[in-house]
Amino acid sequence: MEIDLNKIPNKKYFSTSEVSKIVGIKGHTLRYWEKEFENLFEVKKTSNKRIFKKKDIINLLKIKNLLKTEGMTIKGAKIKIKNFKIDNKTSIDILPILKKILKEL
Repeated sequence: MEIDLNKIPNKKYFSTSEVSKIVGIKGHTLRYWEKEFENLFEVKKTSNKRIFKKKDIINLLKIKNLLKTEGMTIKGAKIKIKNFKIDNKTSIDILPILKKILKEL
């Protein structure tokens, strides 16, 4: 899955509702993924509101692809992400690599 960066507005910070709309998930799912994949996000909290950056949205889209399109479990997605050393300092496109691995299986 290629992520179309043009569909993500060019701004520095995003609210929870904006992120939910862009990624196509509900707020409770966003909060759950944020907890489960906490090392991937640099969420700021101001006045009890969470603020996301563009790379957080990209990582959420990658997680969504792993879970919804590829059919992985949370545990499986965590392992894949950990194996490719994706954290809050790096953001690489792992999907082509994952597809190649899946084809080889």
